[in-house]
Amino acid sequence: MSNPVKEKILEAANKLITEKGLNSFTLEEVAKEAGISKGGLLYHYSSKDALMKGLIETGIEMFEAKVSERERALSADAPSNWFISYIEEQFNTAKIDTNTMAGIIAAFALNQELLQPVLNNRKEWLEKINESKDPILGIIISLACDGIAFSNLLGIDVYPEKTKAELMERLIKLTKECY
Repeated sequence: MSNPVKEKILEAANKLITEKGLNSFTLEEVAKEAGISKGGLLYHYSSKDALMKGLIETGIEMFEAKVSERERALSADAPSNWFISYIEEQFNTAKIDTNTMAGIIAAFALNQELLQPVLNNRKEWLEKINESKDPILGIIISLACDGIAFSNLLGIDVYPEKTKAELMERLIKLTKECY
């Protein structure tokens, strides 16, 4: 994102949702946290729904950029590189980036229609998975990654880091069987 004011607004919204919960997520509180006027916020995001959509779309863009960066860093040019990068980033996101996921859950609570960008993104992932030799195994791998990420977000992650590392390695090994 190249607009520093929008970035500030999205960071403030994420911070409020993460630290204070959905009840503190008002346009007034976001503007205050971002250090701008409510009018300034409304110039960039005309409503709470527009701000939530911005949170979701930015989160998806950040995740996709990280997956692409990981994919480019892989030495071999293999068809499974995207899926391997996706798995690694899902596990990495499960460890460090709950802000975006908190925004997605908040959006779901406020308005399920706001999840359309997530649904569209997941359909794109499914298309990539369907290009593999074993799409069903690919879907199972994807669902396992979702489980790790959401367990972390919901605070019900009971797996030791060693177990998660072994799980990630096993999923990557299975991914290679898909291609």
